[in-house]
Amino acid sequence: MKVTAILGSPRKKGTTTAIATAFMEQAAVHGADTTFHVLNSMNFQGCQGCQACKEKREDCVLEDDLTVVLNDMKTSDITVFATPVYYWDVSGQFKLFIDRTWSLVKPDYLTNPDPARLAKGKKALLITSQADIEEKHKDVMQKYSGFLTMYGYDVATIRAFGMGGEASNPVEPYIAKAKQIADRMMA
Repeated sequence: MKVTAILGSPRKKGTTTAIATAFMEQAAVHGADTTFHVLNSMNFQGCQGCQACKEKREDCVLEDDLTVVLNDMKTSDITVFATPVYYWDVSGQFKLFIDRTWSLVKPDYLTNPDPARLAKGKKALLITSQADIEEKHKDVMQKYSGFLTMYGYDVATIRAFGMGGEASNPVEPYIAKAKQIADRMMA
């Protein structure tokens, strides 16, 4: 089984990365072939709005470090999408990446009951982490899990909150949840 993680945090040792890494390590215990893509260390552009992926071809016309990431999404059984919440949304690196996934949507996505170019049966884990309290930024998880559902993924989520400041929550329960989800998805 192929499992790919797309890490949207600029912090190599941050909460988001720790939770995603726990999932990936547990998937590897089950024999998964794992790949990590750290967006902050990659050279890529955001979507150019050229519509070539709708009018001329079925993939993104841009050729940069995201080309392999988008291809891995097509060939992976499970994809982990991980991002901190910065300023009421995902990180800038993650947003640029998500915009490029426009190439994974068919031209008639609004009316097509199968709007994505990804094969059926794929699973995803969406991880967000934020310093703020639980009541804030719920819409971020809803919005991005909605994108992944539109792409045809069976989506699981982990929403870590209260991860900063003096009264921060411990990361260990979220790491344990990531391992449990990996066990379930790999079964």
